[in-house]
Amino acid sequence: MSRTRTGALALAGTLLAVLTPVSSAQATPSTVDESRLQPALSPAFAPWDCKLKTTGPVCTGERHLEGNFGIIEDFGCSVPLWNTFTSDRYQTRYYDQDYRNVDRSFRTKDTDFLSTSPTGQGAATIDTHVRFTEPFAAPGDDTTRTIISSGTILEVRPVTGPALLRIVGTLVEPWNASATFSGNITVDGVTTRYADVPYDSVFTFELFADAVCRAATGLGAAL
Repeated sequence: MSRTRTGALALAGTLLAVLTPVSSAQATPSTVDESRLQPALSPAFAPWDCKLKTTGPVCTGERHLEGNFGIIEDFGCSVPLWNTFTSDRYQTRYYDQDYRNVDRSFRTKDTDFLSTSPTGQGAATIDTHVRFTEPFAAPGDDTTRTIISSGTILEVRPVTGPALLRIVGTLVEPWNASATFSGNITVDGVTTRYADVPYDSVFTFELFADAVCRAATGLGAAL
């Protein structure tokens, strides 16, 4: 997961910038030694842009993926389904002065397309559109990340008509505890509000699979 200056304050800042000599150290900012970063940067988001801040390195990258239609059997629908996807994800990593990763922020837009045809005709969709952060309990150790996602966690929608399943809110997935959810879950137009409940008590694979099969085929899952 700005401050603006106006009037006399902004003018004073401009004058200082003009009148104050700039040392060679200021003119040539330090660069980031990426080989020191713990953990290493993910090649999936390369090329990374790393800048050295007073608190430590800050690195940004992005990843864009697109698949081809292929048959899937995970949902147990009454007829075969084909699937493809697009994924656009933007990441910022924050490091301390010892080059240890302490937090990450993301924004992501993922869409799966599901169809009863290998050509993808009449595809239903599964959407995820969230921002999430990953604070570390132990700097540099990415096994201690807590993932906090906010936005549209999941939306299953047929080609026409409203979503059959929609989950909007905040999902917290601690590294050392079970996930919790706060927000709204809508199933077939009926919305229920939840506050800090175990996620697996309100979301099950059976619920998800049934919505996926009905969105893609008009029939429920054969589970």
